[in-house]
Amino acid sequence: MVLKKVVWSERAKLSLKAHFNKIKEDSPNAAIRVKTEIIEASKQLNLHPEKYQLDEFYPNNTGNIRRFFRWSYRIVYEIIENSIDILNVIHISQEPIKE
Repeated sequence: MVLKKVVWSERAKLSLKAHFNKIKEDSPNAAIRVKTEIIEASKQLNLHPEKYQLDEFYPNNTGNIRRFFRWSYRIVYEIIENSIDILNVIHISQEPIKE
């Protein structure tokens, strides 16, 4: 079994950093815990990339864009030929309304 590499997009990195900094204002320890859990969970995606549900907020999703949750964050990723790309880290309060 060949494992795909998990790659963080710049957008995802910036989002995670912004969330980290926001949490850190109130609790540096909580910020570290949240960030660590998100990163560790993303590293496990290469073992079972299709484990999580399709992301319902992506129209015309052909099955390669999925998401999982850690704390109050939705981590969106895309399974492509050679890698698993982390696309974004979104606080659930930012969820778009699905119509």
